[in-house]
Amino acid sequence: MTDPELHDALVEETAEQDVPGFLKKRDLCRGLLLSGCGVYHVAYYTTGVLDFALDLFAHPSAPPPSDEADPSQRREVHRRVGAQLVYRVSELHRRLGELHTGALIRTVVQTRSGLVFCNSVVGNEHVVGFAAVPGADAEPVADPSRVGVVDRAASQLATDLRRLLRQRSQNPGGWNADTDGEPTPDPAPGEDFPTHVTGSSTPDGALTAALRPAGLHYLSHHRMGEHAAVDILEHPDLEPFFNRGITVADRRDRYQRLAGDLSLLALQVGRDLRRAVAGDVTRLVLDVEMGAIYYYRLSSDDYLFGVTLDQDLVARADEEMATVARRLAVPA
Repeated sequence: MTDPELHDALVEETAEQDVPGFLKKRDLCRGLLLSGCGVYHVAYYTTGVLDFALDLFAHPSAPPPSDEADPSQRREVHRRVGAQLVYRVSELHRRLGELHTGALIRTVVQTRSGLVFCNSVVGNEHVVGFAAVPGADAEPVADPSRVGVVDRAASQLATDLRRLLRQRSQNPGGWNADTDGEPTPDPAPGEDFPTHVTGSSTPDGALTAALRPAGLHYLSHHRMGEHAAVDILEHPDLEPFFNRGITVADRRDRYQRLAGDLSLLALQVGRDLRRAVAGDVTRLVLDVEMGAIYYYRLSSDDYLFGVTLDQDLVARADEEMATVARRLAVPA
């Protein structure tokens, strides 16, 4: 049963030009807020322009403001920050096109204090939401399981919004595959993984150990200007993910360039969000139609980059990224 206090605290605002098409979309967004999953602000944008927004700033579950801003000021800040994130995601969508892994369908940004998602619905329509992450300050690295309920709910919202438009699910997060919680199968005895190693430093054994066809396919550790990268992109099980337009060598080179840029990108995203969500970006997920790209901040100038090409394994690979990140994290 929905908490009556959530109903009482809910505030809805629609853009000046309201249209009938907003009604059912707004109902679905309202349902996410009233589910009590921890999301306190949701907004819908078309071409980066606000269509409508809903929030629970008057409810105790919403984090307190970092300044003396009143609820109306907080709404304005979150709407503007959401629009900036949509713009950033649109830029990323174009940048990721060179990987030939499909459109950017889900973006997750986690900090020490909050989680922000920007999920694609269709074309130039996006839904953006903010949620609190209580207790995350004590963790050495981001823990995706702490925000799993929110992440699942946000992905389901995007799928439900697509169904209004008679579109199929893009399986954001990979949860429709129902693999969450299942152990990743170990390689058969004697199986030879064609592991490829590059970089300016020797990779930690945890990187190579984490690679498998049913999980992470590329990993690189970046620290103090040096990096070590390992991958199994040449594994026979991954052959269907390559074609004449994108070879293993092409994608390996492009992942290496993207990995080198991702620390700056995370910094830029953190600055975009700072007016609404405090703290540096500790986890960034770029979920595309074919798999996902992950960034985990370990400490200052120290981060982990990872890739899976299998959309059904996006959530599982995220958990495996967290496991490797915890292993590599250096205590301050």
